[in-house]
Amino acid sequence: MKTMTYDGFTAQVVYSKEDRLFVGDVLDIGNDVVCFYGNSDEELKEAFEDVVNLYVESKENKRPPIHKYFMGCLVSRVRRVLQL
Repeated sequence: MKTMTYDGFTAQVVYSKEDRLFVGDVLDIGNDVVCFYGNSDEELKEAFEDVVNLYVESKENKRPPIHKYFMGCLVSRVRRVLQL
């Protein structure tokens, strides 16, 4: 197991025998899942930096959800006997 750091983010890298490549997972980013992979140290480093930059950019551009409030009217007919 190997760790990498970039721009304040840390990733844990393991070798996947199934996929025959190194797979990295960025740690401590809340509920999000950010992964990357590569065959060599250079590929891993480039993929890690790219995925971190993309993640930071997506978080900066994310707008808060828009809350829409609905206003409506309820129209009903009442028998003449009940009217005042």
